[in-house]
Amino acid sequence: MVTAHLPRVLEPEVMDTPEAAAAYDATDFRAVNTAFCEDLLAQIAEADHHLSLLDVGTGTARIPQMLAQRYPHWHITATDLSAAMLAIAHTHTQQCPNITLCPCDAKALPFTDGSFAVVISNSLIHHLPDPRPAFAEMLRVLRPGGLLFVRDLIRPATHEHLNTLVQTYAQDCDPQQRQLFADSLHAALTLEEISSMLANIPQPPRSVEVTATSDRHWTVVAYR
Repeated sequence: MVTAHLPRVLEPEVMDTPEAAAAYDATDFRAVNTAFCEDLLAQIAEADHHLSLLDVGTGTARIPQMLAQRYPHWHITATDLSAAMLAIAHTHTQQCPNITLCPCDAKALPFTDGSFAVVISNSLIHHLPDPRPAFAEMLRVLRPGGLLFVRDLIRPATHEHLNTLVQTYAQDCDPQQRQLFADSLHAALTLEEISSMLANIPQPPRSVEVTATSDRHWTVVAYR
């Protein structure tokens, strides 16, 4: 049985003003970013210390920064379409020589097939009107057998639930940050929508799991 949800209301695909990027970066995502990294690392064998990793829609590169500090021998490429986001990302990654920042569109990645052992993305999908081309590109640049790890928000079923999530997780934020979170929840997809999309891209992953991993997040773990 498919659960009813609020209708999807799209956000801008690119947060490309300095003000929007600064507001996003000022929001305290340490807990969710740490959880993302820990859950990702649980999927990676300890022996994979020199792997090549791509972060698609990196924003201000907080997650690559965490990973690079923990694994300085990884080769991390972080991409985003927003010049304003990447300008802030540059300040966060100056002390991380193993991170390369790359301005590009998730729907047309400038990398050859099978370039990366791991491809990750956090909180990008809800910005895309149609996420299927981005998923297809992330799988294309993933090497055979490689790991795709994607996380984003779940669109709530009701306005009441949306408001409860905003109150619970953004109560200490300023009004602009709370509105950004509310808009992101309204633009997010459901587990059913993500599962359907992954089953209907030209070359779907060899194996895929789509699960709710918190009261507001879904996570895709897939292998090419």
